[in-house]
Amino acid sequence: MSYAIPGVDREEQEHTITSGQFRSFMGDVLTFNFTNFIEGNVGNMFGISRGLFLMTMFGGFFGVLAYQIPNLLFFAFAWVVGTMPVWLPIFAVVGGWKAWVWYIHAFFLSTRKPLLLEVKMPRDLVKSPRGMEAALSQLWIDAAETTFFDRKWAGNVRPVFSLEIVSFGGEMHFYVWTWENYRAIVEASLYAQYPEIELVEAEDYAMKLRYDPEEHMCYVTDFRYEPRSDAYPIKTYVEFELDKDPKEEYKIDPLAEILDLMSNLKPQEQAWIQVVFTCTKDQRRKPGGRWWELEGRYAGMVREEIDKIRKDLVGNPDDPDEKWKSYSRVQLYRINEQIRTMERNMSKHAFNVGVRSAYIAHPDVFSGAQQAKFKWLFMPFANPQYLNQLRPRRWHTPFDYAWQDLFSMRWNLAASRFFDCYRRRQHFYPPYQFPHNVMSTEVIATLWHPVSSGVKTPGIQRIPAKKAEPPPNLPK
Repeated sequence: MSYAIPGVDREEQEHTITSGQFRSFMGDVLTFNFTNFIEGNVGNMFGISRGLFLMTMFGGFFGVLAYQIPNLLFFAFAWVVGTMPVWLPIFAVVGGWKAWVWYIHAFFLSTRKPLLLEVKMPRDLVKSPRGMEAALSQLWIDAAETTFFDRKWAGNVRPVFSLEIVSFGGEMHFYVWTWENYRAIVEASLYAQYPEIELVEAEDYAMKLRYDPEEHMCYVTDFRYEPRSDAYPIKTYVEFELDKDPKEEYKIDPLAEILDLMSNLKPQEQAWIQVVFTCTKDQRRKPGGRWWELEGRYAGMVREEIDKIRKDLVGNPDDPDEKWKSYSRVQLYRINEQIRTMERNMSKHAFNVGVRSAYIAHPDVFSGAQQAKFKWLFMPFANPQYLNQLRPRRWHTPFDYAWQDLFSMRWNLAASRFFDCYRRRQHFYPPYQFPHNVMSTEVIATLWHPVSSGVKTPGIQRIPAKKAEPPPNLPK
């Protein structure tokens, strides 16, 4: 018996169910682990979503009850109407409040004037991504949400920024998207670290595209951290030793692989990458503290994961089978790297981040091989063994079986919504609110930074001139 695994290329999908997988399947059934049974076994083997599975189960149980209990529909309707004075006011208040907050946030965002700045690279650029990390720290702006009135009545939200890389038929462009009133801050942050670059206001390329299934074939997706929590980062430029500013011929920039892939597109192909972010204020209840005590979610997760690693390394002294661990002095590379990497990132500014990409082409030139490459675009940064990787999620990623999308209706609807979400640069506020990851400035700077002259990607258009300060003795 064989089954297909969603998220894996067609030529790699065929697998045989092993005895271990069968034991896992039966173990989930016997232990009533419905979460893993529905999302792991049923989802992977048959491509059935959790919602469809639960709706089918509910419909079956309701059908059995309707057969056993006469007039079940009338009884249920009478019970709902009879209890309406109890639950309707609660639902009205809660629903009305959520609708108000959604509306006022959407209204505030509609009043912001967007601005797209193109970053033109100089011919000679030798600075490492550390400069971009320093620039990003200036964009950690906790503004507009000072009071409850500002947040829930005026609808103010924190500023949102977006770093983008786009290829039009192999011609590369780097962009920074922001609100008009934050232009001076963005320019000052980037020019301070990269005085050689040029920031030029550009027309929004995303507004030009009107998705038409007859003229465009596309694959769009978001990326999420897996297989671990946000406490574990991906491989950053520090792991590639770019923080040491080696000579250009010795630099290994993982972003170069992505840029080279995008620069080899054909004239009727496009590729978009977007990293949208805002400063994080996520909090959670402090473990072991009083019910009203809160802590920063990111720092709390890092400390919690480090404690788990240390306890697992030392073992339980009361367990005879693990007592030997307390005497072990063997330094494990994996443990050292996990703790060192997490603590290093915890010391830096953290942002809520959403990462997405799109591969768009004319139907005559659309390539399944290119789609697979863009599906796993961020593999150069991946370390799933003991850190994290950016895995494709949402939009077109879940579609692997014919019965999941008849006549491509859901595929086209997902594409239309994706491009609308992309144009709005939305991820955290209405009308598009999705789960996000928390990343440090180090991680974001790894994903997007002005590339040095050591990256010889042909699609990057570099400006020939190099800026310099004017002579100090010029007449005023």
